[in-house]
Amino acid sequence: MALVVVVPGPGGPGSRSAGSGGRRTEPVQRVVKALASSVRTMRGPVPRAEDVTVIDFADLFARPAAEPPADSVQSLASTKGRPEEPVDEKLVEELLRAWWAAAARIDRFDAAAALRGEATGAAQLSAALGESTYFHGSPDLAGAEARALSRYLTDLKLRHEARDRTQGAILPDTRVVVGHGLGALIAYEALCALGDGASVTFVSLGAAMCGPEQVFARLEPAPRNDQGHWPAAVRRWFNVVGHCDPTAMIAPQLTERFGPGIEDEIVEIKSTSGEIQPYLLDRAVGRALATGLNGG
Repeated sequence: MALVVVVPGPGGPGSRSAGSGGRRTEPVQRVVKALASSVRTMRGPVPRAEDVTVIDFADLFARPAAEPPADSVQSLASTKGRPEEPVDEKLVEELLRAWWAAAARIDRFDAAAALRGEATGAAQLSAALGESTYFHGSPDLAGAEARALSRYLTDLKLRHEARDRTQGAILPDTRVVVGHGLGALIAYEALCALGDGASVTFVSLGAAMCGPEQVFARLEPAPRNDQGHWPAAVRRWFNVVGHCDPTAMIAPQLTERFGPGIEDEIVEIKSTSGEIQPYLLDRAVGRALATGLNGG
């Protein structure tokens, strides 16, 4: 039984049912505690720990991708002996450039000073983004996040494995699916693949679908006439974006991309890369969770 399925990004908390005693239980317990606190505040039905499943993709994204051929670099093989798809470095740079433009617009850091010299590559853009609040001083974090997203969008094997893992966790009795960052994109595509095999409330938090056009254009199923597909498994969709999240403040109103019916909200929280707890503790998210658990 999994009343709630939580799909964090690749760097998020560990997997398995929260009550299973599996590895990395402490972060999972923090997620469940934040979720329960949020639902309790809104006077919704608080799920038991064993009714919450948190998906883990650490093993999938830890598997090395092949580097482009170079004199000093040898392509790495996957665990099955077949080379992975190379990371699309052009896409990585495009993602970082779009995030940097959003960060310069929404954050209070000195964007011009942070971007010293001409930004011609991913490393410079990642370092500049590290000066923003969201990436909390790390020159490498934005680059790592962009590479993970690029890999998901271009490596079909990785994409289908992540999606299938998520799809398998969504059971007939699941009421709420929560996705954060890249995890929201994975959850969205898993829900699309389910067809009408489930009926859930979808809560997307800082979703990758709110990011650059390069992400939206690569969705599966592909958008038609500039409009994204509404998953048949979703009866209600809440989309919440933190006001200082440059990866999602490019197109925070998903109604513009997926049509009417999505309940969009921008909230003032101290969200940072890879952290789902600040979202879960927000009242808007608590209200969405309580609505879904009540069958709304």
